[in-house]
Amino acid sequence: MGNDKPTHSSNSNEAARPHIGIIFKCCRVYARIYLNKKGDAFVGWCPRCAGKLEVKVSPTGSKQKFFTAE
Repeated sequence: MGNDKPTHSSNSNEAARPHIGIIFKCCRVYARIYLNKKGDAFVGWCPRCAGKLEVKVSPTGSKQKFFTAE
């Protein structure tokens, strides 16, 4: 009763994390990769073959949210 703060599920936390969508051509699968703690790159792995992908953040940025990893 004394706690009036709303509780948030982990899903709302996940949606707030900066991410980009990637099509991994190696295995033809889609996944999200997330901004690292330093905030200088989006980092993730192919969900099938575990190939690592790191996309550096550009100072000028991009409005694109979806990319293809060759």
